Amino acid sequence: MMGKIKQIREAKAEIENPHESERMQALAEILAEIQASQRAAVMDQREAAGIDPDDDRERLDRAARVSEILDLVDGYGPGGRPLSEVWLVQCAPDDIDTTEPSITAHYAEMSEAEWEAQIERWAETIRETQSGEIDATDRELADHHISKKWGVSIDRFEAVVVDFDPATALEDLLAGPSKETEQAIKANTETLANS
Repeated sequence: MMGKIKQIREAKAEIENPHESERMQALAEILAEIQASQRAAVMDQREAAGIDPDDDRERLDRAARVSEILDLVDGYGPGGRPLSEVWLVQCAPDDIDTTEPSITAHYAEMSEAEWEAQIERWAETIRETQSGEIDATDRELADHHISKKWGVSIDRFEAVVVDFDPATALEDLLAGPSKETEQAIKANTETLANS
């Protein structure tokens, strides 16, 4: 019984501080090594064949990838960054401004009712700060605010941030580099076939 309690405490400590856990570090290094080696093989193939598919793929930095994986695990411990914030930092599309990921992640954690209330608050604030009547719906005013703050329309912001899906985020965070490598292999094949 005491052995089980000790194991539970050790596992809890590892999840609470994965960057300091030798076991978590080792697991992250294994995944990072696999992904970096696969990418290196594709990049070596490009160099040997003298091709440049122009797909913006680069070699993976193993140390940076280990840190990204540990950041993901850290998000599951108490006090860690939420999964939505980790995803925004590592995987968010380029068209969304993520200079303040903790603020942006807040909207990914909202329920539908909370999001609708947020739209109303933004619209109310805009109406209060403007002189005269504003002939626009709450949603149109929120769209204006979002486009100024995050550089995208309200529809795009909802699709990427508000409709955040943890399962898809986990897949992006863990398998994203492997999927990009697969796309690079296909780009190599296409470039070679067309030359």
